[in-house]
Amino acid sequence: MPKPALPIPPTFAARLEGIPLLLLLDIDGTLSPIAPRPEQAIVPIETRRILQELTVLDGVHVVFVTGREANDGRRLAGVDAAWVIGNHGMEVARPGEPPRARADVAPFEARIATAADRIAHLIAERDWQGVLVENKRLTLSVHYRLAHPEIVPELNAEIMRVGEELGLRATAGKEVLELRPPIAVDKGIAALELADKLGATRDGASIFAAGDDRTDEDLFRVVRQRQPRAVTVRVGDASPTAAEFVVPNTDGIRELLLFLRGLR
Repeated sequence: MPKPALPIPPTFAARLEGIPLLLLLDIDGTLSPIAPRPEQAIVPIETRRILQELTVLDGVHVVFVTGREANDGRRLAGVDAAWVIGNHGMEVARPGEPPRARADVAPFEARIATAADRIAHLIAERDWQGVLVENKRLTLSVHYRLAHPEIVPELNAEIMRVGEELGLRATAGKEVLELRPPIAVDKGIAALELADKLGATRDGASIFAAGDDRTDEDLFRVVRQRQPRAVTVRVGDASPTAAEFVVPNTDGIRELLLFLRGLR
């Protein structure tokens, strides 16, 4: 069972004063409150300001680890000086540079486009109101937060069928079903590769990871395995999680980021 991260435990300072300090941050539901539609999400100005201040501190690396396309995640966060791991680990963007897809993922872009077309046709044919298809080029998300609950089982079955026909893998999130290339990569694997590259898994380094969804559990698991001193925080629902700590909402994450800025 995760422990409350607020009020901030006295052990946090010692666990997060290492060099470098790597911040692995989901965006939607973590920095930005969940919105009815992805394009309506907003990272509060105060949160952006704190993140921007963190990126210029010596020995601090800010990394957005998101299911969005990397460019879209960067746009939403509004912090150009941060790294971005996009599409659940399928692509990585250095600060201020365009993203690069993994070599083993790029060939699936055409299949993702085909899946998007097929699912959009099904939705129109069956008049499923409130379903949004989000083609993220390397992955595909079908959001049903605004749809009637009665259609969800059939919708999910159809999405999984399309994915199986095209050789894509289905993954569930918060009121969303995603299709991805059948490549062994996720937020956790991609984040750990970058953490190794930036020296954040060495003795004396620190890692802070935060997220709110099922896909963030991959991140929590590998971070805690590789760096036992890491601070991992689940946002919102404290149902079974691999994170050590929990905060109730995005305001709680902003408070923790403010603490980190002061600590550094």
